[in-house]
This record gives sequence, structure tokens and C-alpha cells, in this order.
Amino acid sequence: MDRGSSISFAQSCRYALVASAAWCIWTPPLHAEAPHAEQAHAEQARPGLTIPAGTLRSALDALARQSGISIGMAGSLPDLRVRRIDRARDVGDALRRMLAGSGLRAVRVDASTWRVEAVPQKISRSPRRRVTPPDLASGDIIVTASKRDERLSDLPASISIAGGQVLGRLAGRRGLVDLMASADSAFSTNLGPGRDRIFLRGVADSAFNGTSQSLVSLYLDDARIGYAAPDPDLRLVDVDRVEVLRGPQGTLYGTGALGGVVRIVTVAPDLDRFTGSAAIEGTGVANGSLGGAVESIVNVPILPGTLALRASGWSETMPGWIDDTGRNRRDVNRTRRIGGRAALRWSFGDWHATLDGVAQRIDARDSQYATDGLSRATRIAEPQDNDFTAATLTLQGLIGKLDAQATTAFVDQEFGSTYDASVLASLLGPTAPLAYIEDRSAQLLSQEIRVSDPTARHPWIVGATILHSTSRLDGRYFSTGGSPAVTARRDEEDVIDAALFAEGTQQVTQTLDLKLGLRAFSTISHLEQVDPDRERAARVGVTPSATLSWHRDDLGLVWLRYASAVRPAGVSRTAPIADRRIPGDELQSLELGWRIRVGGDLVALHGAVFGSVWEHLRSDTVGADGLLGTVDAGNANNYGLELGGRLDLAPVAIDFSMTLQRARLTSTSSVATVDDDDRRLPVVPDISARLAASRNFDVRGLPAQVYAAARYIGRTRLSFDPLLDRPAGRYATIDAGSSIDISGRRWSVDVTNLLDSRGNSFGFGNPFTLGSTMQTVPVRPRTITLRLAIGL
Repeated sequence: MDRGSSISFAQSCRYALVASAAWCIWTPPLHAEAPHAEQAHAEQARPGLTIPAGTLRSALDALARQSGISIGMAGSLPDLRVRRIDRARDVGDALRRMLAGSGLRAVRVDASTWRVEAVPQKISRSPRRRVTPPDLASGDIIVTASKRDERLSDLPASISIAGGQVLGRLAGRRGLVDLMASADSAFSTNLGPGRDRIFLRGVADSAFNGTSQSLVSLYLDDARIGYAAPDPDLRLVDVDRVEVLRGPQGTLYGTGALGGVVRIVTVAPDLDRFTGSAAIEGTGVANGSLGGAVESIVNVPILPGTLALRASGWSETMPGWIDDTGRNRRDVNRTRRIGGRAALRWSFGDWHATLDGVAQRIDARDSQYATDGLSRATRIAEPQDNDFTAATLTLQGLIGKLDAQATTAFVDQEFGSTYDASVLASLLGPTAPLAYIEDRSAQLLSQEIRVSDPTARHPWIVGATILHSTSRLDGRYFSTGGSPAVTARRDEEDVIDAALFAEGTQQVTQTLDLKLGLRAFSTISHLEQVDPDRERAARVGVTPSATLSWHRDDLGLVWLRYASAVRPAGVSRTAPIADRRIPGDELQSLELGWRIRVGGDLVALHGAVFGSVWEHLRSDTVGADGLLGTVDAGNANNYGLELGGRLDLAPVAIDFSMTLQRARLTSTSSVATVDDDDRRLPVVPDISARLAASRNFDVRGLPAQVYAAARYIGRTRLSFDPLLDRPAGRYATIDAGSSIDISGRRWSVDVTNLLDSRGNSFGFGNPFTLGSTMQTVPVRPRTITLRLAIGL
């Protein structure tokens, strides 16, 4: 809340949760039988594995955290006690000793995946079904979205996990925006690589890339990599999985996580094995040009068991498909992306340190909007770029039985845009053609320290974080006729955010748990613009959460969750002077969610009924001068239903999801321009659906797969402002592909937008002509990608 303001009923409820949260976190543990386990995933291996005595599930969990493997088993694990294991030579030795005399055995699937199965009583002469690494889109795995190791079957939250086969099906671009098409209730703009915004569960303010803080917190492993900048569109190379956590996550992730959190989890360095891989792609777009990509990965144990380096690199040319008739140019939105990542891991005793760095550069030679089909007419080119650099140092280990972690991260992102502003030449004086050039930069320095106890039946986590964000914007008009540049705007924002957070779970009964969380924060923002002058905004408050969950091993999990999140206060450059200070956004949500199994593992269903209230919705808009500004649009709410599932009819698997929602403004501010007859929130449709099917089979003894996926996006809009609004959505796309493995090589072909659908996706083109022309951002036409991946 703002200093000096009155305390609302909702805020009073937050403070009432403080005592309950402390009780939940520090109450002594209740001893209970642990739920079943099916898979686990955590850190990389180190020699001398020591597994404490306990149940088979707890032993497998401990092994996964120490070794970095995934362990899977069909069905539920038996209730077995495991003796303490001291100084196991490797994972195989630990599993053999753990399963001795149990009637179970461990089978290695690949370098990081093991399968637990019953010891066969006889040898079958029939062909054995091929086993593939787990598809992380479903299944019971260890996830870290809650900032501690937590089993998916025990996590009472709406989460989508993409890994394995899902990541392998990304064709042509392999960016985060491409992946969002397979996640429930996830949407994004389509402005172009390095310019897009991601939205979750109907929490969307506008399609414009203004200076407002992002509504979805983006993480690379444990480092926050986004604050007030678009998605850097990192190419997903050497990525283990992507976790998409829907709904406000202010308790653990702080300001800005109103819609949710997206975490990209990379593959950690392997301390013991030398591995490598390479891939090459060729891409062609209907009515467009050709492109391609190369990528490589290498893992080198420098001191086996102690020190290892893992590095990856990529270079990609994304083909264009938009023509510019005004300059007689074809495929003008051709884009180049090049980058790399390296991680150095050092293991010492029960601790390890990881130094990680990533750099990527995106250069688009023009924007990708159209005014007539797949073409437009401009007088000058409108190039875009996004340069991203990040460095992270993570220290993690044990303090007694507790997990401790400290993460320090620095992110630098520079992105720029050029637009044809010739329509303003007569007003500003310079000779046409006139260009508007905008250069922006965003630096983010963050430090987080946390301690957790993941092994207790009442797991808890406490931590502290401090964040410093600096963003700058420099816009100027430049005449190609030789006139001097004219400064249009110069903005700078400096934000310091400090917080303490805690979350804990208390067992109420054998099947009922209560989880409470609380974050206390202080945010100070300094905003400086050409007009108005420097202003200061401060906010102190709390963001609580509370979850009541019911679980049963043979059925699944059902939960009722309250959560909240906020954004700091801001300043509007387009509003009257008296209304230029914008209160911080505040969103509260209630959801009834479930993740259940029917018929053993035959059918897995998940979903949620949700409702949210959003106060002081801050929205980016285009002013009369064509420059982006920010206004308080008013208050909004959203309620809806998410429904999805997976049907496993081996060797065929079917995935489906559907989102029905109603996101609307309930009241408008005095400075917002809104059509009273249409109060829909931009970008997010009322209805969306996805259906996918895949089949595994053998071709002359070689493992192969085919898949097909369809997605429908309902009707939506571009902006609240009726003068800027453009209809979008109401289109469907179909993707298909296949792959085959031959002697360590995987050949694949993927086709996106198979039927070459034409639809206006979520984006805009030139803000200076948006009000006078019908601009659209077409869905990318039919695209075919051939890929060869080689394991070294």
C-alpha cells in the first residue's frame, strides 16, 4: 500500500495472516507416511553418495538431489524401508544397494534418466517396448517453481511443465514465445523476436512495449532476467525444462508476478562425463524466404567429480515473409539471432558453486506488420534489435539437514526500434522521410538468500532478496534529408526493492495440508522524464498466500488457494499533471484447482476454477504524438475455467487443454480512453483450446515418432482505446511432425501452420500510423523445418 493511504479490507486480511504464517512455518513436524514417488530431478552428481535411512521415496529423493538424475517408475512405489547408504561409488551402485532384496531393479535409460521396475520373472520373446525419457509435460517429477525441491504431485498450484518431447517439437524459432503455444492459459504478443510480451491467466494490460514492469516474472534457473523489458527470446538450447506457474506469485517472487512466473531450467554441468551434441536446421516459409540454424553443446569434466564446464552456442537466421511494396523489398522481416551460454560448476563437500553466463544478440532488419495481406508500404526500413547479457553466481549446499542457497545475478538488456514517422514531418519541421529512433536499456542486479527444509512432512522456506533495476529510454527524430536530430523523449527509472519472505506447510490430517506464505516488501522508485521532472514513489506492504490442499496417493491432489501480487507505483507522461502519479497495481486471486489420475496412469486430468480482482490496472498506450505512455486504466476482474489432461493409450498419447475466461474492466479511471460497450482486456481471448496427439513406433527396429497439434485462439483485441483497437484472434493453426533415431542421430521434420491459416495475432506495427491505417500482424505462414541432431 502507499504510505499515508488507508488500509483496505483486503490489506487487513493480509496482516491477519502474519501470525498464522509464522505458526505454520515453525510448528514442529508431524510424523506421517510420505506419499508415493514416481520421478525425481535435481542436481548433478558428485562422488561418495550418502543416502540417509528412510522410506524408498525419501531415499530416491535424496539421490536425485545429490546426483542430478531423473528416476521414474510406472505406478506407485511400494512402502519399503531403506537402510543408510554410505559412500556409494556412483548412481548405479547407490540404486543397487537401495533396491537389494526388494524385487525391484534400476535400469538406465540415458545419461541422466533411470527407470525403476520389477525384476522380470521370465524373458519375453516379444519385442520390448521402447522406453523414452519422461515427457515433463505430465508425470510426477521434482520441480523448483516453489523455490525448493517439491514433488509435482504434492505442489498445490497451477503449473505447466514442458520438457523432453515438447521442447523437441519447437520448429523454426525455438523461442519461449513458441513454447507458450503448448502451455495452458498462456498467451503472447507477436511483435517479433526479442520484442514480445508474455501473459498468463488473463492478466494482460496492453500489447504495447512501454516502460511498465512486466506482468510475468521471467527466470533463467534461479536468476530473474526480466523486469521492465520484453522477453529476450533466448533460443532454448540445452534446456532441461520450462516451468510455467500461473496465477499471482507475489509471496515467493515479489513485485511484478501478477500473472505468474516462467522459469527456464537449463541442464547443469555434469562433473563426471564428457558429453557433446550438435544440431543443424533448415527452415522455409511459404511466400517467404529460407533460413536455418546451427547449435552445439559440450560438457567437459575439468577435474572429474569436482569441476566441470558446460557450454552451448547457436547461430540462426529466421526467414522473413513480409514484403514492403513502398521500397520494393521482399521478406523484409528476416531476423538474425546468435548467442551462447557457459556454466562452470565446482563441487566441494556438501556444497557446490555455479558460475553461469549467457549472451545473445537479435537483429531484425525490419518489423513484421502488414496493411494488406502479407505486405505494407513504408518510406524507410524499421529495424529492431535486442542485445541480452546475464551473469549468475549460485552457491548451494547443506547446513545440517537444511538446504541453503545464495544467488547473485546481473542482467543487461539493450533493445531499440526504428519507425517511419514521416507523417509528423510537416509538424516537426525536418525534411521527410522522417525516422523515430528509440534506444532503451535495462539493467537488473539482484541478490537472494534462502534456507529450506525439503525433507520434512511440513516443508518450509525462508529468505531475503534485494533488487535494483535501472531502465532508460532515449527517443529522437532523425531526418534522412540531413536535418539535425530532434530529441523526442528521455526517461529514466531507478527502482530498489527489498523483501523478506517465508512459506511453510502444516499437516492438518493425513490427507489435508495447510500452506501459508507471506512476503513483506519495500519498494522505492525514482522516475525522471523530460516532462515532468524527477519524482519519487515509495510503497511498503505485504503479499500473503494461503493454500488448503487435499491429497490421496491413488487419486491425486485438490487445492483451494488465495494469492496476491503487486506492481510499484508509476508516472504517466500522457495524463494531466494532477493525474500523472499512478498507484501501484494490486491483484488478488482465488482458485480451486486439481490434478488427478483416473485408471491408474491411464488418464491424468488437471484444471482450475479461478477468479481475480485487479486494482489500478496500469496500461501502456499510444499518445497523440505517436509515443508510448502509461495510464491507470481502472479496475478489472477475471474469472474462468482451465481444463486439461493427458490420455495415455500406449503407444499413442493425447494431450488437451481449454481455457474459458472473462477478463473485463469493471471501472475506468478519469484519464483512460475506453469504449464503454467493450471492456475486454487486450490480448487474452475469452476462449482458447489445444489438442495434440503423438505416437511412438519402430521402423525396422529404429525408434520413431509422429505428432499433430491444433490450437484455437478466440476473438480478442489490441487496446482499450477504441481509436487504436484492432480485432485479432479467431483463428486456428495445425502443426505436425515426425522424427526417427538412427545410430545416435535424430532426423526430424516439423511443419507449423500446416493449413497456412491467415489470422491477425497480437501485435501492432508502427505507432505513428496505427490510428490511421489498419495494421495487422499476420500469423507466420506455413513453415517447414528439417533438423538433424547428433550426439557426440
